[in-house]
Amino acid sequence: MLSDSINESSKQLTKDGKLRHLVSLENLDKNILMRLLFEAQEYTQFKKLPDRIINHNQEHTIANLFFEPSTRTRASFEIAANRLGFNVINFDIENSSGKKGETILDTVMTLKSMGVDTLVIRHKEAGIHAQLVQDIGDECIIINAGEGHISHPTQGLLDLLTIQQEKEAFEDLTVTIVGDIAHSRVARSAAQGLTTMGVKELRLVSPKEFMPSKKLTSISKHFTNLDEGLKNADVVMALRIQHERMEDTNNINLDNYIKNYRITHKAMRIAKPDAIIMHPGPMNRNIEIESSLADGEQSVILRQVANGVAVRMALLNQLTKNHEAQ
Repeated sequence: MLSDSINESSKQLTKDGKLRHLVSLENLDKNILMRLLFEAQEYTQFKKLPDRIINHNQEHTIANLFFEPSTRTRASFEIAANRLGFNVINFDIENSSGKKGETILDTVMTLKSMGVDTLVIRHKEAGIHAQLVQDIGDECIIINAGEGHISHPTQGLLDLLTIQQEKEAFEDLTVTIVGDIAHSRVARSAAQGLTTMGVKELRLVSPKEFMPSKKLTSISKHFTNLDEGLKNADVVMALRIQHERMEDTNNINLDNYIKNYRITHKAMRIAKPDAIIMHPGPMNRNIEIESSLADGEQSVILRQVANGVAVRMALLNQLTKNHEAQ
């Protein structure tokens, strides 16, 4: 099973081990993640790039294809691409030929034929990005902007950057993720990235019905008791309940969930005093997180959003360079 995931990860790379596409953070080399985080941190310091870079990038076209709703990811990809000088197309799924039965492969082949160089894709179908890499990966850059409940690698990267900014090193950290782990692509990508970066402990807290059927990574530990999961934590991330990914939501006892799993000021007293609070958004205030806590001094939620632009700038820049070098 591990060899399969390593093999899948290697398909994202060039022959000399550089990042060619981004499908998943699973088993990506730590040095690749560190290079992305370093460049992203540089982009947080300035917005205006030299004209020579912008002029060069104007020859490259990026298409955003979001087959599922998005605010933060789609907007930040567009802002990142514009700041780098790329041509950007925001594909209107609702008025596309997909509504007439066209497959996603035919859609991307059509866009590729028009001169699109990079495809940023969010889709509910598991495995679609890996399939597109196999089908057209030599001709276009494929970026996973959200894949069902499986992965959201750029969200994982921006979470890593935010933690690094606040805590500097990963090795001594205890990170706790609370909520609907089973249906969360964010939890999976965050867990993969945090494992690669070498955190001391990775705790996943949820009721049994929201717990995944197997461990997300080799170091992840599952808890059903919030206090046990929060004890001495350095980083606490709340997740929303993913109603749209459940076949049956009638059995969810929301009052019970709020009582036992909502992150509150009182609950955070068990964590370390300097613990930071994260949330990938969108938030359901006062359900998974107390509203005043989300806006409080420990919260880095808006920094996560801002870092999304910097991370996606770094990713687009590196992938484009690696593509041109082939």
